[in-house]
Order: sequence, then C-alpha cells, then structure tokens
Amino acid sequence: MVDLCLYVKVKTEQLSNETASLEEQEAGLVHDCVRELQEMSDRIGRMHGELAAKSDVIASQNEKILELMTKIASLEKNSVKVLELY
Repeated sequence: MVDLCLYVKVKTEQLSNETASLEEQEAGLVHDCVRELQEMSDRIGRMHGELAAKSDVIASQNEKILELMTKIASLEKNSVKVLELY
C-alpha cells in the first residue's frame, strides 16, 4: 500500500511537471503566433498604403492620358481641316 501511495505521488509530480512544461511551450507558441500576426498585420497595413498611393498615381496618369488623347483628337480634326483648305 505504501508503494502504491509513493508511486501515485511520484506519478502525480511527474505529470504536474510535464503539464507545467507543456503549458510553458503553449504560452511560447501563442506568443510567437501573436507576434507573427502583428507583423503580418503591420506588413498588410504598409502594403495597403503603398497600393493606395499607386492607385492614386494610376488615376492621375489615366486623367493625363485622357487629356492627351483629347488633344490628339482635336489636333487631328484641325489638321484634316487645314489639309482640306489646301
């Protein structure tokens, strides 16, 4: 009976130590995951800002292209009129 009690105490301590070790590992993994998620969130935020800036540049370039195409069409009309006069 004494051997059984000693075995149970030893086993309880062993399981307790293993549980504490696993809980530390779990806490470390959770911490790592939170850190990585924060890093990814920051990266996504930066990329979102870069994308917004590039979108603004593209919109501006599209406006300029439209203006130039309108000028080209106008110049073509005028050149046709000038050629018709000659």
